[in-house]
Amino acid sequence: MSSIDSIARDYEQVSQLIADAILRRTNPVADEMSENEARKAYGTRWLNDKLDRGLVEFVRRGNKKIYSRHRLDCLKAAEKENAGLILKSIKGGQS
Repeated sequence: MSSIDSIARDYEQVSQLIADAILRRTNPVADEMSENEARKAYGTRWLNDKLDRGLVEFVRRGNKKIYSRHRLDCLKAAEKENAGLILKSIKGGQS
């Protein structure tokens, strides 16, 4: 993958996160997802790991746990970016 392609993908991801943040502010209910929805969309193991590490918070409404879709998307994007940086450092260290 070329560096231009990589940069374009990064811009696309950032612009999507910005659009999600705008949606969250203008229509907060659209950002909310139940625990079942979060587990289906992001995976049970991934969500449990983020909860255990204190990276994800939820709000209780009655008996339901409500998560922020935007926050979960930001965590996924940060993980992807971090994985790319680690890969670059590994490749840079090899001769």
